[in-house]
Order: sequence, then structure tokens, then C-alpha cells
Amino acid sequence: MADANKPKNLLPVTCAVCSESQNTMHGGFDTDGLPAGTVNCMVCGHVFQRDEYLRGLETRRQDFARMTGPRAE
Repeated sequence: MADANKPKNLLPVTCAVCSESQNTMHGGFDTDGLPAGTVNCMVCGHVFQRDEYLRGLETRRQDFARMTGPRAE
């Protein structure tokens, strides 16, 4: 069963403790499509504070927005 609130642009957030970008999300998603419960680092177990996670998510979205694909020659 698909989660209707699951966003299409949810990106992994870099952990401030170990620098990995592998997250687990517990508790589903809220109406804004953001994690409703806790977000943890899969590598070291760090639990993201909500504001920390949202700042990291915005940074990742900006990073991805700046990426470009191969250019036609």
C-alpha cells in the first residue's frame, strides 16, 4: 500500500556525526510529505532533530537542483 503523502523529492540528508547520507524514517509522513516521526542515520544511529533534518533536506535539494546532465556537443 503506497503512502499518499510520500514526497517524490525526498533526498537523503547528510549526518552531522558520521557524514553518511543514509537515513531511516519511522512513523510515516505528515501532510506536507515530510517524515512524521524520527529520522535516524543508518550508519551511526544519530537521531536528527526536526530543524536539523529540515535544514539538511533543504541543502540537499539545493545541491541536486544545481546538478546538470551531459551537454550536447
